[in-house]
Amino acid sequence: MYNPSLLDLVAKGGYVIFILVICSLLSVKVIIEKLITFKGITEKVISDFMHNIYRSLKANDLNDALYVCKSSTWNWWFLKVKCPLTNVVAYIIEQSKESKEELEQMAYTQLDKEIAKMEKGLGILATLGSISPFIGLFGTVVGIIKSFNALSVQDSSNYTMVMSGIADALIATAAGLLVAVPAVMFYNYFMKRLKLSMPLYDEAIQKTLRYIKMLK
Repeated sequence: MYNPSLLDLVAKGGYVIFILVICSLLSVKVIIEKLITFKGITEKVISDFMHNIYRSLKANDLNDALYVCKSSTWNWWFLKVKCPLTNVVAYIIEQSKESKEELEQMAYTQLDKEIAKMEKGLGILATLGSISPFIGLFGTVVGIIKSFNALSVQDSSNYTMVMSGIADALIATAAGLLVAVPAVMFYNYFMKRLKLSMPLYDEAIQKTLRYIKMLK
């Protein structure tokens, strides 16, 4: 029984497979980047960071609080992860002379910018998750058309080639699904993580504003 290797399947899938390989590599790149970024918005990281900030603010030391914002990083394997909230809190401290209403509005504007940075690249995952099955389906349709064109040759031995061609064409559909499923899964995962972190951001901003205004 013939068991084709992965390289054989790629070769039989045609040029569509190479397009899907590029899509897959792009998807993996975005997923790895976002896994690193989103390690900075875990509840523990935010809690540890804000604990240090509150301690500095209670001591009426804005310079130390600002230093905590600039220097706070967390280790994840061999990487240094930074919490996006550090930029928001640093901005609040730097603009602390503004009124509470203006400072609150400015803080949430800065938060929106940080969220936009975290969302950057997620649109690529959503797009790849949507179009990859159709790219695979396109390859399958083209392969099947070629196989049926072979039926125009009146040769009984040609039926074996037709069936083999259809089987090879279906590889493109399988490849498209193989790219789309992880992209959609990680996109949903990242969006859920981002949504769950929003109450933590809101609480941190409001408490920081209260501490800042208590210093005056």
